[in-house]
Amino acid sequence: MKIYSKLWIKIIIAIFLVGLIFSIIFFRTIPSFGIKFNENNNLMNYLNISNEIYLRQTLNNCAPYAVMGVINILKKEIKDPEILVKETKWRIIKNLTFPQGLINLLHKYNIKTKEYSLKIYSNNNKIIWLKNQIDNGNPIILLVKVKNIQHYFTVIGYDENGFMLYDSLQEKQNENIRKTIIDKEEYMGNRYYKNNELINLWNNGGYKIFFRNWAIVCS
Repeated sequence: MKIYSKLWIKIIIAIFLVGLIFSIIFFRTIPSFGIKFNENNNLMNYLNISNEIYLRQTLNNCAPYAVMGVINILKKEIKDPEILVKETKWRIIKNLTFPQGLINLLHKYNIKTKEYSLKIYSNNNKIIWLKNQIDNGNPIILLVKVKNIQHYFTVIGYDENGFMLYDSLQEKQNENIRKTIIDKEEYMGNRYYKNNELINLWNNGGYKIFFRNWAIVCS
């Protein structure tokens, strides 16, 4: 009888864990309704970030590197990204990271998060929404697809035509392979995408029906 009791306990625990994981993922398929889009007249706005952290990620570690960028902006701290790598959970083979891993890591450093899915909105509204977040002082981590790879990067600013990012997949410098090149030296961030380029990457991000146009707003 004790053997059967232990077996049932294991079955119940397994069912609970499967249900928990399913609910965490399933609820993120639901788009964010009722978002307000505020047109503004700002030609440019950006959040300050240290150019010391424009680092090239190690293999499949875009998630903790994106978090490093947020910590630098909001906490004014330079964190060793490889320490963040070790602290990142919710990972599967080859360091691929579920969105929950980013959220847990951000919360560990007392950063508030709010998740959004903008898949039901127009491209123009997505652009306006991203600018609204920057105007509110909030960096945004997006899940995108770059060259058939799911990837996280941090949006930190904008001008009339595009967005400034910290992107750990930016090309490496020749003289220092840990550092990345910078697209526009006069701007914040190491990567610059035009509006349509960024939105196309964002539209293609996610896994099937899951995490389409998914974002974390950090504060």
